Amino acid sequence: MNTEDQTLWRALQPLRSTACWLMIGAHPDDEWNGFLAWLVYGRGIRTLYACSTRGEGGQSTLGPQRGLALGAIRSREMELAAAEIGLALRWIGAGPEHGFDDPIHDFGFSRSGADTLERWGEARLTARLVLLIRTERPDAISPTFLDVPGQHGHHRAMTACTLRAIELAADPAIANGLAPWKVAKTYLPAFSGAGLSYDDQTPPPPETVRVDLGEHCPALGMNWAQWGERSRRFHASQGMGRELANGPRPFKLHLASGLPDISQPMDGVAHHLTDLAGLLAQGPAARILLQAENSMAQALACYPNRARVADSLHHTLGFLAGLTLPDGADDIARRVALKRRQLGRAAAIAHGISATLEFPETLRAGEPATMAVTPAARSGVQIRLPKGWHATEHELGRYRLDIPAHAAPFGTIRDSYDPLGGSDVAGVVIRWSHEGSEAMTEIDPAERLCLAPAVQTRVTPQRVVRRTESNTPILLQLGGEMAPASWPIKGARTGTFKIIVPPGRLDLEPAGRALTASRNAHIGVTALIEDATASILRANIAIAHDSCVGVIAGTTDETLSWLHQLDIAAEPIDDETLAHGNLARFTTLLVGIFGFGQRPAARRHRDRIITWTHEGGSLVTMYHRPEDGWEEGRTPPLWMMPGRPSLRWRVTDPAAPVSLLAPDHPLLTTPNIIIPSDWDGWVRERGLYFASGWDPAYVPLLELCDPGETLLRGALLAAPFGAGRHVHVALALHHQFRALVPGAFRLLANLVAPITAGHSRSVQ
Repeated sequence: MNTEDQTLWRALQPLRSTACWLMIGAHPDDEWNGFLAWLVYGRGIRTLYACSTRGEGGQSTLGPQRGLALGAIRSREMELAAAEIGLALRWIGAGPEHGFDDPIHDFGFSRSGADTLERWGEARLTARLVLLIRTERPDAISPTFLDVPGQHGHHRAMTACTLRAIELAADPAIANGLAPWKVAKTYLPAFSGAGLSYDDQTPPPPETVRVDLGEHCPALGMNWAQWGERSRRFHASQGMGRELANGPRPFKLHLASGLPDISQPMDGVAHHLTDLAGLLAQGPAARILLQAENSMAQALACYPNRARVADSLHHTLGFLAGLTLPDGADDIARRVALKRRQLGRAAAIAHGISATLEFPETLRAGEPATMAVTPAARSGVQIRLPKGWHATEHELGRYRLDIPAHAAPFGTIRDSYDPLGGSDVAGVVIRWSHEGSEAMTEIDPAERLCLAPAVQTRVTPQRVVRRTESNTPILLQLGGEMAPASWPIKGARTGTFKIIVPPGRLDLEPAGRALTASRNAHIGVTALIEDATASILRANIAIAHDSCVGVIAGTTDETLSWLHQLDIAAEPIDDETLAHGNLARFTTLLVGIFGFGQRPAARRHRDRIITWTHEGGSLVTMYHRPEDGWEEGRTPPLWMMPGRPSLRWRVTDPAAPVSLLAPDHPLLTTPNIIIPSDWDGWVRERGLYFASGWDPAYVPLLELCDPGETLLRGALLAAPFGAGRHVHVALALHHQFRALVPGAFRLLANLVAPITAGHSRSVQ
């Protein structure tokens, strides 16, 4: 099947059902892609995924983005993953609607659903879910994970609140401006969520129904599970998307409540316009719904004959144009309105009616731009723009776009996505007529639009650390607006200037705002509006001046820049140096987070690194997941393994007490004596992927745990190896560096200090 025919086939499948399935989860990539593909293309069911966070508290395999910058990437990944399987999205937490400082966001890993709900606000989350359910009126709801010990606290919180919201949404005593809605079926996974990260300690509920996702779909050219993995490949920042072999893949569900299933999920609910007609008294409305259903069936039967498909779709639209529903049929009206949109999209594809929207990569408030709209068929094109924007066609298909200078800037994060279009701030609506019936479809830009403020104000760098005794000046560069009077500057307040900061931390007042955009091959542009500000730390951090650090960094590691800010001699090690270069000049080799996974050359030339260590070098490995090129019994000089599932081998409380097991060890004394205050002010978590086992030569230096959990000793390990040593660090230092936590920098200075002042380094 060629691409054009497959596109039409995919557009026709939603005509097969009027039913709706709502899946609810905590993060992008929690969704059940293969099963959702089966719902949409196998049964024609409208599917939505409601996600509480943007995944901004996670980590990325693509680059050093953290926080909201990562959230922008994962939001767009989720949208494109959804597009692949015809899935609509609703974001529940932080974003344009609720504000980017909304309490419902990804604050990092949590062991506890109760702790998560305390941070998010249980009443807040439940109220939003009730509103969502009453707005979307799904026939079935499924949370993505079970609320069981050993599962991510965010997942547990979403499941607990979803089940409560289902009850409240049906209660007429709960008023939120929308009519009550009773969900017909509630499903839970009849499988464990245990794996690389979690270890569900309670068995899943019994299977009540299953779907074989290994069933081959001729139109897609693969089975449902494989198409789901095709969708999951868009979650590239999380390393998602696998190659799956052909064969049975049972997907098991537990019907927690509602109408019984006979042979497959969603049995017993209304699927067709004829089912909706049965809810009405006999009369013109019921008759029209029956005629429309028959006409849609004819369109499906005519595939792939595009002309006949288009004729049948327009006949259906013609029937529905004459539909008048009685009072009280709001739900039927809503489903019919959705069917009209689906019919319009399918008809546009059958006719070859489409458009390509071309915008500049970024727009700026107050500056005109050119927009091109190139419809494949010249039909009625209506430009949809934000209030106050204007488009003037100055030649065929080309428009001058005028944006007010006061227009509020925005990035690429949205509150929803719909495969039927209309999800971005601007787009086009195409209207046409065929055989007497009217049709329309909405088309969004291929990439999310973003708008820069009229004055782009940036400050670089945004995070600065200096040792108290450092003579390295703090130089900031400011472009755009003038620096506020509160900034401690001597001289001019724009351009490059020196800033004077006493010991302590200084968070500068924002000077303005700017749009920060980046591009990734799989998702295009993502952008954020950021304040032009900087945070500066000047702290008592001692360094070993004879250090010479070689950094083997992956795409996500920023340690090299922090070493430079501390006046520690450090340089990146490229692949050629790993293979043939002089390693003897380095006192320390530091393999950054995920380094062995992201730098294949580090694995290929592991023997050179090990020999260098044996000859007297200090090898420091930052935290790694087991799957990040970490070969058991081979990667480090001596046997040591990061723990799996990671939930057991992490400390999520950033304030968890830390005990020093070997307080006199050089890593805890030289050149900085690590003291209790060095563990203050940590963010996100203490660490993860703690070692679960190690050679007896390793000395565990720290002991810590989450409240009520078992004490862990695999956060910081050191072992002599020949004349050198290996140090493994599973602490989440990279989060602390960005948060300018003084103790993290003091510990870093110790980690990269030479073993002795004059130890031998002979490896060439």
